[in-house]
Amino acid sequence: MIKVTAVEHGSIAEQIGIVPGTELLTVDGEELEDFLDWEFRTAEDQFLLHVRQPGGEEIEFDIERPAYEALGVSLEPPRIRRCANRCDFCFVDGLPAGLRDVLYIRDDDYRLSFRYGNFATLTNLKPRDVQRIIQYRLSPLYVSVHATDPVIRRWLLRNPAAPDILEQLGMFAGHGIEFHTQVVMSPGVNDGPVLEHTLADLYGFGPAILNVSVVPVGLTEFSKHDRCREPTRAECVAAVATVERWSERARAARGRH
Repeated sequence: MIKVTAVEHGSIAEQIGIVPGTELLTVDGEELEDFLDWEFRTAEDQFLLHVRQPGGEEIEFDIERPAYEALGVSLEPPRIRRCANRCDFCFVDGLPAGLRDVLYIRDDDYRLSFRYGNFATLTNLKPRDVQRIIQYRLSPLYVSVHATDPVIRRWLLRNPAAPDILEQLGMFAGHGIEFHTQVVMSPGVNDGPVLEHTLADLYGFGPAILNVSVVPVGLTEFSKHDRCREPTRAECVAAVATVERWSERARAARGRH
């Protein structure tokens, strides 16, 4: 069920009697969980919409509309999936106290990855999430990889239950999902040979990996960074050389970095 928060004046929704507070229950008999269900299941020109009005009355509308004309509703935002990892380099943990509450939300939500480009680790996916990503072909996704070695990645994430990212990427790539990926480089942990191995693994996925961003870890005086430190100039130079070599290889083979 999704609740309507606003209705556009003159829209189809207003014409059929949908108002703020209306609960959208099903489309063509399929229950609605969030904005993804709504957008994908109402993409057809004709569908059955079952709603519950604020007074409790349930109504079913047989909607037929011109192609690509929106119904004109704003939806209650979904509950954000929170991060279950405890990375030492988490930018939220590096913020000072006293800022706006929304800045402290540690999201790790594949839906926000698809919609807004938020990076997600994919460590908290449930079977239903995997099914939806494939069914709706949520592509591209923005994925925080950090390291493809599962032991090192779990250490970086402080999450011993984190699944093997190579298996996840391979499964989704097999269904046509593409990825923007990132590596936050923590010196002495996922640089050097580990970075080389990570880039080689990601390169092996071919065009499914749209790009790899490698950024040095950034720490503040507020960060809880007992296990990581900022890189030295020499470590940065070495990492840049590794990245440039793989970038040139990708451009020569595929016509892009």
